[in-house]
Amino acid sequence: MGTRAAETVTEIEDTRDRLESGLRELESRLPRPAVWTKRLIGVAVGGGVSGTMFWFGVRRIKNRRAAKKQPQMQAVVQLLPEGVGQRMSEAFENGEARTWALGIGAGWLVLRLVELRQLRRMNRALLASR
Repeated sequence: MGTRAAETVTEIEDTRDRLESGLRELESRLPRPAVWTKRLIGVAVGGGVSGTMFWFGVRRIKNRRAAKKQPQMQAVVQLLPEGVGQRMSEAFENGEARTWALGIGAGWLVLRLVELRQLRRMNRALLASR
């Protein structure tokens, strides 16, 4: 078995030497611009392949990070008491929104009048204390 392996290795080396000498001969026959063109094509293809591999790697890392992130829960803040929103939407659909608007306006007006009354009392109390 040892002699057979040695023979195979020498055959491989001979074949490699023949291929290299044939390649050198072809390169010597090619004109100089063709050699430079071949090199430029090699650089372009190598750059394209390496750039593609780079962006595949970046995407893979990005996908891993996205998979590791826990989904964030969004808090829902309910400003209106339960059922008020439903009643308001029904009022807008039925045309009863005017009643709601008048009710809200009346409530605001009452609060404003109470506030003015209180301010008048405070002013009178301040004037009386002097």
